[in-house]
This record gives sequence, C-alpha cells and structure tokens, in this order.
Amino acid sequence: MLVGIQDEILRLNAKGLLAPLLADKTTKRNILWATDAYRALGYSYEQTQEIRPVLITGEHSDVIKTRARKEMEQQSERTRRHAEVFTPLSICHRMIAEADAVYFGGDDPFMKDGVPAERVSFPRRRKWQHYVDARRLEITCGEAPYLVHRYDVATMESVPLAERQGILDRKLRVVTENAVDETAWMKWALRAYQATYGYEFQGDNLLIARVNLLMTFEEYLRARWRRKPTEREYRAIVRTIVWNLWQMDGIRGTIPCVSAEHEAMELPLFELPEEVETFSLFPAHSEEAPPVCIYDWRRQSGLEYRRVNTGGRTMKFDFVIGNPPYNEDFNNSGDNGKYAKPVYHLFIDEARKVSDRVSLIHPARFLFNAGSTSNDWNKKMLRDEHFKVLFYEANSAKIFPNTDIKGGVVITYCDARKTFEPIGTFTPFPELNSILHKVRLSANKFLASVITGYGAYQISDLALKKHPEIEDIQSKGHKKDLKANVFNKLKNIVYYETKPDSEKEYGQFLGLVKGKRVWYWAQLDYHDLPDSFYAFKVFVPAANGSGALGEVLSTPLIGAPLIGATETFLSIGAFATEGEAANCLKYVKSKFARTMLGVLKVTQHNPKSKWIYVPLQDFTSSSDIDWSQSVAEIDRQLYAKYGLSAEEIAFIESHVKEMT
Repeated sequence: MLVGIQDEILRLNAKGLLAPLLADKTTKRNILWATDAYRALGYSYEQTQEIRPVLITGEHSDVIKTRARKEMEQQSERTRRHAEVFTPLSICHRMIAEADAVYFGGDDPFMKDGVPAERVSFPRRRKWQHYVDARRLEITCGEAPYLVHRYDVATMESVPLAERQGILDRKLRVVTENAVDETAWMKWALRAYQATYGYEFQGDNLLIARVNLLMTFEEYLRARWRRKPTEREYRAIVRTIVWNLWQMDGIRGTIPCVSAEHEAMELPLFELPEEVETFSLFPAHSEEAPPVCIYDWRRQSGLEYRRVNTGGRTMKFDFVIGNPPYNEDFNNSGDNGKYAKPVYHLFIDEARKVSDRVSLIHPARFLFNAGSTSNDWNKKMLRDEHFKVLFYEANSAKIFPNTDIKGGVVITYCDARKTFEPIGTFTPFPELNSILHKVRLSANKFLASVITGYGAYQISDLALKKHPEIEDIQSKGHKKDLKANVFNKLKNIVYYETKPDSEKEYGQFLGLVKGKRVWYWAQLDYHDLPDSFYAFKVFVPAANGSGALGEVLSTPLIGAPLIGATETFLSIGAFATEGEAANCLKYVKSKFARTMLGVLKVTQHNPKSKWIYVPLQDFTSSSDIDWSQSVAEIDRQLYAKYGLSAEEIAFIESHVKEMT
C-alpha cells in the first residue's frame, strides 16, 4: 500500500492539527520554507516566508510532496542545489542496529537471523524503561527515515508495523511488549516521543517528518489498543513532536533565514515575547540569526541547542545518527556553479559536540586525504583514537542509486568513551592493508620524491615584463600558472603551434587542446623550469579515471630533454638516459605500482601526494629488478621483493587491470 502524505496533511488540517504541526517553538511563529524549490508559486512560497495551512491545503493541496513524488527534473535540481541524498531504509536499519548493539554491549537484540526477534530481551543491567528514555537525535532528518520506517522513501510503499526498525519504532515496540496496561502504554509511548529528536533545515521536509511521527503514533495505538487517539492525546503528542523536531541550520545552531534585530532575552522555558517585531526575515545564513531552543523533558526546562553537552548537568544526547548534507549549494559556491564546498565534516564536528556517540554516513574521500576538506581536518580524523570506520563502499551508486560520489561513501562511528586504534592510512581491503604494511617496512624512498607536478613549471618574470597583458588574461591569483587551458589563453604570446623563426632558445610543452594531446613551442626564458626539464622523464596525467583500484593510467609517455608540460601532467624522474625512463615507464604500468597508487588515489585526481606509498626503484642497470623483462614478469619480481603472500598476489592480479 502506498502512503499518501498529502491526504494525511488534509486530514490533519480537518482535525485542527495542521496549524500546531507548523509551529516553531523558538520564534513562536511558523516554520519557514527555507528552500527556493517553491518560489515559482509566488512570494508566499519564498524561502524566508512561513508555511501556513492555507498555502498547502485547498487548491494548493498538491504543493507538499515527498521526495519520491517530486518531479524528476526538480528532484535532480534539488539534489544538486541542496546536497540532498536520500537514505535507503537498509542503510538506516544497519546504522540503527549498530547503535543498539553499542547500547546493549553485544548483538542487536531486535533482530535474529535477519528477521525481527520474537521479543526484545533486556539484560539485568538494562531496564526497558531506560532504553525508551535514551535520547537519540537524527541530524538533518529530512522526512525522518532514521526515526520512523513508515515507508520506503524511493517507492512510497508502506512498511508493515512488525518490520519497522526506526529509532522510535523500536522504542514503541519495547513499550508495547512491556507496558502492563493501556495507561502505562500511553505514559511510556509519550516518554518515547520525548526522547526522540531531529532537526531539519527545509520546512517542507520538516513538516513531512512531523506528520510521519504523528501518523506513527496513530498506527501503533490502533495496532495495540484498537482505537484512535483522543483529542487530548493528539495534542500531547503534537506538542512533543513540535518541540522535538525543529527547524535549524545544523552548522550554526540557529533558525535558517532569520536574524535577530536586538539582543536576545533570557527566556523562561524559551518562550519568546509576544511582540512580532522581535524577529525579522533576512537572507539565509545571517550571522545574527537567533539560536534554536529545545526542551529537556526530564528537567522540564529549556536551553539553547548550542549549550547541549557543555558540562555539568546540561542535557546531552545519548546517540546522534544521520546522513548530513555533503556540499554547500552549488550556486553559492563562488566558482560558477561548478564546485560546491564540502560541509559534511562540519556536521561531524557539530554532532560530536552534543553527544559522546555519533554514527553518520558521508563521503569517504577524507579517509585517503583527498577531496576538498582541509588536510588538517583529514589528518585529525585519521589520528583520532575515538573514531572508526564501520562500513565502506567505493561505488556510491550501490548505496545511493544514480549518485556518483567520488571516493565512495562510509559509515563512521565516534565514541568519546572508547579508545580505538587510529585509522592512520585507510585501505578498504584487508589484503591491501597488509601489502601496504610490508612495503612500508622494507621501503625507505617513494616515487613521490621524484615527481614534479603543480607549480613545477611557471611563467617567468621576464615574460610578465615583456607581456604585461598576461596578468589580465590569466585567472586571478594564477598569473604564473600553466593551467590546462594555458595554450589557448596565451597562444601566440608565449605558446606557438610551430617553432618561431628566432634566435631565442625554444622548447616544447605537452598539454591538451580540445581534449587532445599537443606539443606547443615556447621561449625557454619565458619560464621558470625544474631540473627535470633538461632530463628524460615520464609524463602521466594529473587526472585520470574515477579512482577505482587498479584502473589503467591514460597512456603515460616518455618526455625527452627540453620538453615540459602544463599542469595537466605530472613528471616522474630526471633520468640521464632514455633507457632509465623506459624502465620507469614499465614500473608505472605494473600492477604492483598501480596497486600502491590506489591506496590513496580514490578520485580522478592524481597529484604527487597520491604516490607516497609507491616505493621508488633503481631504474639503472644496477637495479635488483631486471627491467628487460615484460611488465608481467616485472610484477612477479616486485611481488617477491616485498614478500607478498599468495593471497596478496591473487588480490592484485584479480583487482588490477593489465597495461601493455
């Protein structure tokens, strides 16, 4: 059976419950749209405007749609602009099961042999009431798939009650199995809601999440006691839901799209003063947006979200879970919509502030010190003894269909109460990890030490002096760089298709024009050149493939003396003879070398830093490797040199493509 959110919204409106479900307890107004997905419908649907019942009922009853029902074009645009990736129920279930395994100190008691257990057993030290009271938060909750498993987000097919494994579903199951009568059931069902939290930026998603939690109450009450909620019960649950599922910018801990006009007041139970002039609406991400306030049901008091877990008796969450946004809005990225800054790492940091235990699914690039998160942050996480990887998938489309996330996705777990072995260098395969260990023990030099890449070749001061127009032509801050399009930008100024008839000394530079490799001529004193320019070397692409382990490199080639390259290529070595360069070329093509490159190369990018685990070899005639042999035979020599086992060799041979 399909779940019909629109019909449920209309039914709740008829009961007088839609208006209270739209309330924002911090602003004492309604939640905001906080998305421009509806702006074509008019001013009332702008992101800074409140969602009101009249805007989503009557002739507008088809406005609010679940993610699955949004038009395909809108969905694609929404995913691109707002970094929305829909979490499959299987992933939610997996992460919730792992959270409960931590809670119970063993296996997940809700499941047995892949199906729901007949009854949830509690050890002596764990009372069922404590489980119900454990405060759990889903960050950036969307339609709340971690909290309730009402339907499959991709198909809208409803999930039978007995098969639901959401955080709140599990709490209500425990209440149903243990409450002695209807009064006790109602008391502990309400306690379950009071211990279940979530926040969301966009108002349409938040409303659907709130509706899902309210419908969940109806469904469990009907299944257990064969009746509908009373008006009083509805009001109690709605009040709890509205407090516990709130609208928030998760990085700033503030109301999105709102700024405070004057200093905030001390608010008893964080109720705002009545005058509407207190808050005014401004563009999103205002630095002065009012801080979100939440409710501690145990102490019957309120506090700012940003003060959660700040010490003493301050409220904190027992567990945080979720699928945070991965990037900023592309259109606000400052790079012509082609690049969006990552934000998932900020959500990881913020989640750890409010709970000792955090499990999130997010891009995995940082594990390989790749992507656009800072090197400092990457290294901090890789050294963190309270942080570990629970699951890694290199092919993101296996988790999120039709979604390409370079470097794969990962489920991570942070636990401030436990100490793990720091990740250090992450490898997704045990065999690759053991190979890396052997190589690091026996090798003392690595290929990265003889690679020149970004910035190795530069436009000289002489060229800038002779042709001051270069600074205007080149990108701001990159006047000396040999970017991929430098041949087009500086054609017939610095670079020429044919060698000019001049007494000046010229050399050739390898680059790309319209996707094809070309060699252009350039005056040598118009460049600052590395030593390798005057020697033999091997050129390899600075970007190649997708980052899959063992993929073929796009035609590496030997560069003769007096041949350089743009930043489209890396240059390996500075060899005295062409024979040494040819030996290096064979090595780069070997399965062994590309396996070691694959330790860190998990995206298309192939900078010098990705080669730090490829051991450097002696490419002269004195080498311990017979370079006259075929690449396949060279691989066998390398396997023996580093003491690889039969299992490790089989791993390389089965995972790495052959290069001729």
